[in-house]
Amino acid sequence: MLDRGEVTCDNYEDFVGMGAYSTKSQGIGGVIKLVPEDFEVWEVLEGGLDARELFEAGPTIKLPPQRLALLVIRKRDRETMRVAMDLKSVLEVRLRSVKTYGLKDRRAVSWQFLAVPASKVLDHLYDEILLHNAAAKVVGEAYGIGSKCLLFNRFRIVIRETRTAANLEDLRYQLVEYGVPNYYGHQRFGVMRPVTHLVGYYILKENLEDAAKIFVGYWTRYEPEVYREVRRTFLESGSWSWAAANLSKSLVYERALAKHLASNPGDYVGAFRSLPLRIRRFLVEAYTSYVFNRALSLTLRDGYSLDDVMIGDLVVRLDRFGNPESSVHEVTVWNVNEAARRVREGSLAIVMPHPGSRVKFPRNERGRSMASVLEEDGMRQTTFRPELMPEAGTMGGYRPIKLIPRELTIKALDESTIETRMSLPRGSFATVVLRELMKQRCVLAYNGKLVH
Repeated sequence: MLDRGEVTCDNYEDFVGMGAYSTKSQGIGGVIKLVPEDFEVWEVLEGGLDARELFEAGPTIKLPPQRLALLVIRKRDRETMRVAMDLKSVLEVRLRSVKTYGLKDRRAVSWQFLAVPASKVLDHLYDEILLHNAAAKVVGEAYGIGSKCLLFNRFRIVIRETRTAANLEDLRYQLVEYGVPNYYGHQRFGVMRPVTHLVGYYILKENLEDAAKIFVGYWTRYEPEVYREVRRTFLESGSWSWAAANLSKSLVYERALAKHLASNPGDYVGAFRSLPLRIRRFLVEAYTSYVFNRALSLTLRDGYSLDDVMIGDLVVRLDRFGNPESSVHEVTVWNVNEAARRVREGSLAIVMPHPGSRVKFPRNERGRSMASVLEEDGMRQTTFRPELMPEAGTMGGYRPIKLIPRELTIKALDESTIETRMSLPRGSFATVVLRELMKQRCVLAYNGKLVH
């Protein structure tokens, strides 16, 4: 059942639906992201375009881009959307004209691609566009846009303060051999304040007043004190004018929503529409991510492994980078043995839906687990296209239930520090792999805070 209660170290993962592991190891403990440089991530596009290599290579433009310019941004300790907003202002374009290929962790150093109208960067072909804690370089023409053009992400991660001198090669073997549950990671919901799926739930239920109050006022003990106090005071007073005047300027979206309601009392639809469409959809999809996580956890707890192919399962082909193809096939009595063989080989993946208005459920225990989660929350498939804000609705999609890290290395830098490198298919979370490797009790360890 969706929980609105207090979040603690001990219940955070249940709060966002993550409730199972696939490996038997004790875990090495430790903490990541003590500094942003401990977590490096960069994108690789179709054709093998490596964002980090292109950024560090210097000017390579031979011909100016004609329609869409492909940029690489290097950002440190900043959210992708905040950098996109900065770039929008510098280039004097609409935010919708700044196209991303994926969102990246805030507390990290990342290299990622953006596409913008070519005419806006002709004065910046051979120099960096300097932004707050970020820089952008033009690297060529963007021939395609969107996440489908992203092949995979590469990671270099340092884990500090580990608690055991484990057999690292054995740990690596377990992760590659058994894989990990392909959960939506902690950052999908908010590490310090897991709120996005709650807001998405109330948007889908068309209770926009509660959605707005939770978006602005829900607080946890792990946020900075100044944020907690403002959120707590707002909930006590219920005054949108007070919230608009007192919310920190860094809380851009909360301030935008509060300002709209201060000027337009009761216009909750207009308040959410003051946020970028990408954010509105992200909130709704955060709830569907929670449903996927929880349903997957239930099937694993019931004893069905990530490789158990059952009649009624849904499967997809994987490309050589581990990305799922679009066509979904049902496992029947006639093809179950062939499907099981190909799942073991890694050319086929079992998928479960992240629910929406146009997906079908597996006709077996996996499907029944997902249906039970939705039933507990009072949701139906028709709920995923809300009448008040249909543009924020979702048709749903399918996600492999198993994640295998590729090019995985794990090595000790000293007695308590470990470095790991890996590549992951688009849409997967490195923190999900690290969760299996570290097995930390408190989620804060995945965001730079070690709690004993």
